[in-house]
Amino acid sequence: MNHMDLTQGDEKHHLINQTVPMVWGLLAIMSMSLVDTWFIAQLGIDEVAAVGFSFPIVIVLSSLAFGVGTGASSVIARAIGEGDSSRVACYTTHALLIAFVIGIIFAFSGSQTIDIAFRALGAEDKLLPLIHDYMDIWYLGCFLIVVPMVGNSAIRAAGNSKVAAYVMTSMALVNMALDPIFIFGLFGFPRLELQGAALATMAAYLVSFCVSLYVLKVKLNMIGLDACVKRVRESWQAILRLAIPAAITNMVTPLSSVIALWMIAKFGSVAVAGFSVATRIEAILLLVLMSLSAVIAPFVGQNWGAGFYHRVRRAARLGYSFSFIWGLGIAAMMAIIATPLVRFFNDDAGMLDAAVTYLYVIPITYGFLGVTMIASSVANGVGDPIPALIISIMRLLVIFVPLALVLVNYFGLPGIYAAIAASNVLVGAGAMIWTSRRCRGDVAMA
Repeated sequence: MNHMDLTQGDEKHHLINQTVPMVWGLLAIMSMSLVDTWFIAQLGIDEVAAVGFSFPIVIVLSSLAFGVGTGASSVIARAIGEGDSSRVACYTTHALLIAFVIGIIFAFSGSQTIDIAFRALGAEDKLLPLIHDYMDIWYLGCFLIVVPMVGNSAIRAAGNSKVAAYVMTSMALVNMALDPIFIFGLFGFPRLELQGAALATMAAYLVSFCVSLYVLKVKLNMIGLDACVKRVRESWQAILRLAIPAAITNMVTPLSSVIALWMIAKFGSVAVAGFSVATRIEAILLLVLMSLSAVIAPFVGQNWGAGFYHRVRRAARLGYSFSFIWGLGIAAMMAIIATPLVRFFNDDAGMLDAAVTYLYVIPITYGFLGVTMIASSVANGVGDPIPALIISIMRLLVIFVPLALVLVNYFGLPGIYAAIAASNVLVGAGAMIWTSRRCRGDVAMA
């Protein structure tokens, strides 16, 4: 089995070498969202708003995939650190099976409840036909989304973030090539508009699905049919024990988005479109911190499995320091370029104001948001996801929801943004306090 040993060598060197490929890999993935948004924006504001309403649904599925991927990455990385290749194969194979089951269940339930779900999100009736154009196709390919996400987590657990980045890049290139063809009907293809956008996305995920399985089976020898019948109960319990709380933790973001979207919908489709554009830009701005948190988890897992707790503490400190530096830089940049950046998508005055206000306010808190991401990755990496779950639930129920409900009455749309910013800061501060106490010594970490 070909994997990289993350238990030896300089911690900073490993984190940089693992993060850099993840940056351009995640940049490729995030570019899919931006490319889709740009092409869809050429169709009209209603089309942008319709796809904007799908964003929380997309994130819910991604959160489920993230949870399974997190659980798989943690147990796989620790098994690698312990030198147990048999358990590595069992965990990887069963994680992919769990992902496939989740994708099928989500597709069936989601496709049957489109009208109910999107009306609950605040979508106007005039947008429902457009939402159906996109989501009817998107739901059919749910398993194509979940399985490669979990597969990439397994690849990263083996220290192969560069290979994972190749998989993500191939997916983004396919989407970029097919979007204009399917949306606008180029080269003899029919003009499919939102249906075309969904088809291009699913075709891209199909490529990722095939490539990730090939890498895991042929290149890394991490999956096999014989592993399906070995240690079934042990594997599923080990993965789901981490996956369930990790998925719930990661769902705090989409749940917050759902609530924010519900509140923002009261200000009209233009405000929803602005929020949609801003959050998609935000995904790009956060990709470095997301990459860092993604590679810290397998680093922590391998070193935890090997018993090198001091390397875990060192990685957490390095991650926190970088998060604040990056966050301040992004906030300064947005103060300068937010307006022209949003205008690139659409110059509608209402949408521009909604998006630019978001990009002025929220990036100031990115340093704290990065701390939360990294703390969650550390907790999941050592097999202790509950503190991250508690902090995230407090972020939603104790901080964001009450603040947003109050502030929206006094400040309107900016009040919702202020509540998001406050929740980022308070949760990040709490995450720092938790890790400083949890990582104080080897006894406390054990």
